[in-house]
Amino acid sequence: MFDVCQTLGGMGENGGRFFMHQMLDVLDYMHGKGVVHRDLKLENILVDDNLNLKVADFGFATFKKIHSLHSYRGTMTYMAPEIKEGKKYDGVQIDLFSTAVILFIIVQGIFPFKEARKDEYFYKLILENQLDTYWTKTGGQGLSSEFKDLIIKMFSYDGSKRPTIAEIRNHPWMQASSFDIKQVRSDILGELADKRSQMTDVSSRQDAVSRGDKRLDLVRQSSFIDTRFNDMTDFDVTVDPGVIWDDLNAFNEDNFDGKMTISHVENKHILIEMKAEEQGQTDLKVKVKFFQVPSEEGRYRVKFVRKSGEIDRWYSIFNDMKENQLSDVQSRTLAPELVAQ
Repeated sequence: MFDVCQTLGGMGENGGRFFMHQMLDVLDYMHGKGVVHRDLKLENILVDDNLNLKVADFGFATFKKIHSLHSYRGTMTYMAPEIKEGKKYDGVQIDLFSTAVILFIIVQGIFPFKEARKDEYFYKLILENQLDTYWTKTGGQGLSSEFKDLIIKMFSYDGSKRPTIAEIRNHPWMQASSFDIKQVRSDILGELADKRSQMTDVSSRQDAVSRGDKRLDLVRQSSFIDTRFNDMTDFDVTVDPGVIWDDLNAFNEDNFDGKMTISHVENKHILIEMKAEEQGQTDLKVKVKFFQVPSEEGRYRVKFVRKSGEIDRWYSIFNDMKENQLSDVQSRTLAPELVAQ
């Protein structure tokens, strides 16, 4: 499931419903047998070629005293707050919390928060009922009120206030009359096939340019995790910086008749410069930086950092660049890319 989400990014509310119906079936069966998983996450959900899912890795599962547990188990970004605080917890309730994190990722393509702690910026917004701010910060302004209601209830700090499986099944969001499971399955499979075809094309492009200058001196080995993430201008790629260099130059020639100055600053970044359009405006200057994604050889985080120039002009140029030149090299990242700002 992790690979599906990483390939497609956010699948929207119908995508969420499609997988949530299956997850509820799994939870109902598992909990009905008196077993709780305690480490539900995307990596532990297997998906076959027809998008049927199965839950795997029961290493943290237990069938003993499942409603009164105290062992510290799970994965930080999916873990319910009562586990983090060392309290006794109900295994059924913490499985539902982790399922809510999974649902949010499927719908939105990012984590809902970095950790469910009272002092974590995003989870704190939920606890303090600053929901307008929360949805703005997580890009969820356009989500339905029904989805927002369900997911916030599932993220409840108090496990006893989280909805049960039966309550989730009967929630208006799950009962949407417009939901067609066969059509949604077909849509997701089609988009997945398209994305994988694009990735194959990108791989072929990478092989084609492998004899050229890969410009690997531009890749920074230090972690990008602590740097600010701008979801408008940052993305992951699985091609060498040399491919991005070629694309930027092709975009410059095709769209600006070579009026951009694009230079390779050795061991640092690619520098894009362009004269201001009007008197009184500052010249545009953008640095393109590359970071090695930890534990993923050949995958890089690309950050376009505007140093000067009008921001509206830059975003207009960059959107054209993404749409016309970089669309086939971008891949969604699935780190908890949230920035309190």
